[in-house]
Amino acid sequence: MPGLLARLDAAARERLKSAYAPKSQGPLGSALSLLARFADSCPERDLFVRPLFRGDIEASAHNEWTLILIVWFAVTEPSPTTGKPLAVDSIRSYVSLLKGYLSHSYAFDVVDRTTRLSSLLKDLSVEQPLGGVRKKRRGFRRRHLRRLWERSAAARALTVDAVNDYALVATAWHTFARGGELAPDVTVDKWRADVHPVRSDLSFHVRRCGRRHAVLWLRPLKKKGKAPAPKVPQYIEEYDGGGSDTYAALARLVEHDPVPQELRATTPLFRRRVARRGGGGGAPAVRHTTVPQMRETVRRFAQAAGVHKYVKAHWGAHSCRIGGATDLASTGKASQLLLRAKGRWSSDIGAIYARLTQRSLLAASRLMQKARGRDLEEIIPSFVQPA
Repeated sequence: MPGLLARLDAAARERLKSAYAPKSQGPLGSALSLLARFADSCPERDLFVRPLFRGDIEASAHNEWTLILIVWFAVTEPSPTTGKPLAVDSIRSYVSLLKGYLSHSYAFDVVDRTTRLSSLLKDLSVEQPLGGVRKKRRGFRRRHLRRLWERSAAARALTVDAVNDYALVATAWHTFARGGELAPDVTVDKWRADVHPVRSDLSFHVRRCGRRHAVLWLRPLKKKGKAPAPKVPQYIEEYDGGGSDTYAALARLVEHDPVPQELRATTPLFRRRVARRGGGGGAPAVRHTTVPQMRETVRRFAQAAGVHKYVKAHWGAHSCRIGGATDLASTGKASQLLLRAKGRWSSDIGAIYARLTQRSLLAASRLMQKARGRDLEEIIPSFVQPA
């Protein structure tokens, strides 16, 4: 049955392709892009040679040297996207993807032995030259939020932009959110209601004891898989209405920037007014808040809170995530399981089997409101940790 054979052949090839590549095709695409840049820059190099027989040492050595040259190309030549050389960990991942994908595509092992390649990558990992140095970030903490609320009338304003900005920063602090989890860094045409945070992800509840809390369903940003990872609930308990009361910030958001019920499932959770192109009349367009806008907001808030004396570039979208994690950890009552689960970090098997309860999440919400103490970066201004 030729038809069946063709279907089986196509399906098997597609499955093998996914087996040799990560679940997300993004890293594989980046690896192939690196290979293409190297090939364009070094056209005189015959990239890969097909072995004439199993164990063809000469062909394997040639192909291994090509991979070594690609590694050194990535280490020394800046990326066209970032303008910086790639981190060694990224290069190692790309080389592994290239070996598997090319071996699958051409039906022969690109290299038999990688002794020299492995030694080079190991040596580079120790030194981490040029690339691989993470940006330094300071934590925007509870004490900063409360100081901001007390000092800045602009932060307490009830305009659409003001309530969105404050709720965004307070929520990022409380949920340990990455910038892209709350403020997707995508263009308007690529924003998707089924993937990115929307108003219907937020709801308010009252427990039998009378305590009020909000539940926000948040999708982890860094999870491998072809399909977006499912959203997980974040519990935010009401506190005292002050600057660090994220529940109050979200309540102000829905009160002063209301969204009709029928539009909640397609409206960004946090949004900004944007002037229309061409300078035409009419009301400004309202679009989702992006990471650069969040970064600008955090820096503005840091200045208003009086903590701008440090380097401006040390404040960014990750500052809230750092500050929230620092505050919860500083209570001394948060387990590693709770920290990892609340921050949506990858974890060990214990985190997979242990199940979090609503009570523990609400307890974490209360613990964060009891955070005290200055971190080392505030005590020693010259000390800034990478994030």
